[in-house]
Amino acid sequence: MIAVIAKLTAKDGYANQLEEVLKDSADKVLAGEPGCLLYRVTRSQTEIGVFKLMEIYESQSALDAHPNTPHFNEIRTALAPLLGAAPEVEYLDALN
Repeated sequence: MIAVIAKLTAKDGYANQLEEVLKDSADKVLAGEPGCLLYRVTRSQTEIGVFKLMEIYESQSALDAHPNTPHFNEIRTALAPLLGAAPEVEYLDALN
């Protein structure tokens, strides 16, 4: 299994809009990607406007398919005007 932690930072004043887009995105990913086992949206308690996505995919091929889905392009378009920085993404081996 492959785990992903993605950090997204909202532009000043756009955190609530970013939160709504991310929650909607999670529903689309989970409904449209059977290889995605977890897609959790979290909001930092210590950093204003910072969200972290916790994702787990059953295989490398499931992860590779993620950015090629129709909803991914829709999500990317919706996120672009709300982000104050480029997303930071870390890939990990899920051990359990």
